[in-house]
Amino acid sequence: MRTPLKLTAGLAVVGLLALTGCSGDAGTGSGDGEGEPFKVAAFTAGYGTPAGKESLDELVEKGKEQGWDITLYTSDFDYDKINTDMQSAITQGTDVIVAGFPDPRQIAPLVNAAEGSDIPIFSIDGGVEPNEDFVQDITFDQQQIADLGINALDEAMGGLEGKEVMVIGHDPHVGIMTRSNIAVDELEAAGATIAGGEMKQVLNPGTSQEETLKFVTDYLQANPDGLDGIWTGWDHAALGAVQAINESGQEDIYVTGVDALGAAAAEIEKEGPFYASVLQDWSQVVDMTVESVEAYRETGELPAENFVEVEAELIDRTNVATYEPKM
Repeated sequence: MRTPLKLTAGLAVVGLLALTGCSGDAGTGSGDGEGEPFKVAAFTAGYGTPAGKESLDELVEKGKEQGWDITLYTSDFDYDKINTDMQSAITQGTDVIVAGFPDPRQIAPLVNAAEGSDIPIFSIDGGVEPNEDFVQDITFDQQQIADLGINALDEAMGGLEGKEVMVIGHDPHVGIMTRSNIAVDELEAAGATIAGGEMKQVLNPGTSQEETLKFVTDYLQANPDGLDGIWTGWDHAALGAVQAINESGQEDIYVTGVDALGAAAAEIEKEGPFYASVLQDWSQVVDMTVESVEAYRETGELPAENFVEVEAELIDRTNVATYEPKM
């Protein structure tokens, strides 16, 4: 099935997103009522991360429930492979592309191919500002995420002025890069010192727990009693920081994370170093994406808004007991 695009509210035509992978998963869709399946090509280069895997697996499951013929392409941050796989999917006649956690800086080949074939790209967490490559991008407010973690550290440490805080980031992920830089700026503005003079950069989210464990262990060995808090851009990094603090035997060093994973919630419940994490409800975002794609399938019209920010929620000692993690 190929439905002609109808632009609404001045929305620009499609682009795309990328991160590659290989695996395929297909279901049979009802298409346009003429027996042809409604074909969806979904991809994520971040399938090795909990959010990437859980979200895209859920998208495939819910897409199949809608009757889509959906294929999932994944990779471990290999954008060359994703771009190649998606161009192949476009050639084979997909109706829609859904990008999961794409880096908009690395998907130009995919975007160009999609535009040339009038295929809309719907995105999950595809950036931190409106992007006409996507007919819709649904993500979380990075300013709010940064603020929630900083405010939690402020509370845990009894203020930020004069405190030594390590910040853990990962610039290849646009969202993490954005919130981490916001955190650095706001911590310094509040009178805190960034441990080591600058943000620590994790090279690979898949090894972020081990990398952060080393960052924090090395810093504590060189600077005994020289660290008050650690702001991390996601929970696996936070768990590495917590492990390092526990193994050092030091107290009163507090950690905040993002994602509110089950392992993070378990640590928060212990009332130890892990003080709080920020929940991004990706299941909610998947539902919103499925709704938008299904509306396009039924009407041929693109979403009126191409950039939608969803609010996050702080999970801390006050509410963790009633919190039910999804990852």
